Amino acid sequence: MLEAKFLRVLKEGKLEDFLSQLKLVLVDEYQDTNLLQEQIYFQFAQAALKNGGSITVVGDDDQSLYHFRGATVDLFTNFKTRIKDQLGIEVGLINLSKNYRSTKNIVNLCNYFAHLDPHFQEVRVDSKPLIEAARNPEHTDFPVLGMFRKNVDILAYDLSRFIKKVIQGEGVNIQYKGEDLLIKAHPQEGSAADISILCSSPLERNASGKKRLPLHLREQLMRNPSMEVFNPRGEDLERVKEAQILCGLILECLDPESVFENDIEKLPLAARKNFHTWRKEAHKFIETSPEPHKPVSLAQFVKAWQKRQPLGRKSWIREVTVMELAYKLVTWIKPLQEDVEGLVYLEAVTRTIAQTGLFSSFGGEIIFDSKIPELEQKSIEDAMWNIMVPLATGAIEVDENLLDTLPSNRISIMSVHQAKGLEFPLVVVDVGSEFKINHHTQAFKRYPQDGGKSSNLEDFLRKYSPLGTPPRSPRDRAFDDLFRLYFVSYSRAQDVLLLVGLKSVMEGYKNGKQIPNVATGWDRNLNWPGLNDIIFI
Repeated sequence: MLEAKFLRVLKEGKLEDFLSQLKLVLVDEYQDTNLLQEQIYFQFAQAALKNGGSITVVGDDDQSLYHFRGATVDLFTNFKTRIKDQLGIEVGLINLSKNYRSTKNIVNLCNYFAHLDPHFQEVRVDSKPLIEAARNPEHTDFPVLGMFRKNVDILAYDLSRFIKKVIQGEGVNIQYKGEDLLIKAHPQEGSAADISILCSSPLERNASGKKRLPLHLREQLMRNPSMEVFNPRGEDLERVKEAQILCGLILECLDPESVFENDIEKLPLAARKNFHTWRKEAHKFIETSPEPHKPVSLAQFVKAWQKRQPLGRKSWIREVTVMELAYKLVTWIKPLQEDVEGLVYLEAVTRTIAQTGLFSSFGGEIIFDSKIPELEQKSIEDAMWNIMVPLATGAIEVDENLLDTLPSNRISIMSVHQAKGLEFPLVVVDVGSEFKINHHTQAFKRYPQDGGKSSNLEDFLRKYSPLGTPPRSPRDRAFDDLFRLYFVSYSRAQDVLLLVGLKSVMEGYKNGKQIPNVATGWDRNLNWPGLNDIIFI
């Protein structure tokens, strides 16, 4: 809605002062542009032309990852034609084909993977050159590695041992082309932050509560000698213990005994259920008597709020912000002060409170007015709807990007989308830790049978836009998305790329139980040329 409004005021000439000064328009990651954004960029470009300037866009169609939220890669692949037709601009093309990030073996795998599926070539930029490995040749050219085990427990155990040897121990020796190569973190500059684990999702449990590889790996890494994990998206915010305690304490302070909550009609069932859980967690936490105990304990603070009896002053304050209450409660919740994941969770909660203040009726404040007593209930109900309900129903996501750098003492686990634009000396890509058999419910993650939600939504809406109906079938678009997803995964690595999964993913062909999987080198015609030159460890 904000972008649509911005485009409207641009077209209505209400931003002429801004546009009159605009000369150069530079747009990065253009492959993830949607039609609305393109119209904004073209408005900018039109103004820049009048001022003697122009527009430059940068992108890579092989790294288009945001189809699910409306990005249309055609806008990038057809950019030359589109901007000439609409603005008369002749586009000069510069191919940025040199890769200064990765070793030659990693670059070769990326080139091979991008050309593996014949139908994928139909949607790539015409005459796109191969990537050239241009990194300093002094760096060791490690082979691409593969670690595949019988089950996820063994995989997590062996992967944790590998990681600990690389970061804390003597390193891991690999035999490659008659040479002994040592994979080991730099003794001075190396750290746990040199390693990233990329998964289709960083969630540590599936929808039924079963452990996934990220949680198995966290548990194995915590064993002596321990290494910590940084995975703030490993659990939905409303299920994170520290967030539950903080939100439960806020509820208990604002609305003891759930009096106002019970008066709210049409409160979402998920919110009501989580409110109950949060309050229970808050009660348990209060019972443990967390420090500090002086000058006031947590139990005393909460009780004072519940009875509206001020501590250290004569009368209760008329207006109190929920933000102020939250930060006072954090005094007793150490992980939200000291733990790097805890800081990310705290940011998610406080961001929700702060943003509520911009649009809610009470601006995130609770009003206690003896002359207008009904304001108390109304302001608390407003806070519940606009702060607590979004938090309780999964509408709020954590944003670990607010940290300037990833914590140096932790192994990062992230989705491929989170890793976009980042690079790491050693990247582990999960290509099949969940695929024991060729089950249809997992097909969308490895070998699509249809277009899925993104393509269905696109087919429903795009026919009403200037772009018209998509030329490719929903299934083909789903395959294209998977090829791009794993191309981005494989190209994050600087020195070492390690693919991991279950043995069934790589050895199913031996017993006739094949598990087609784009990530392991299948094309969409059920051909399996495989991936080249992988050394299995």
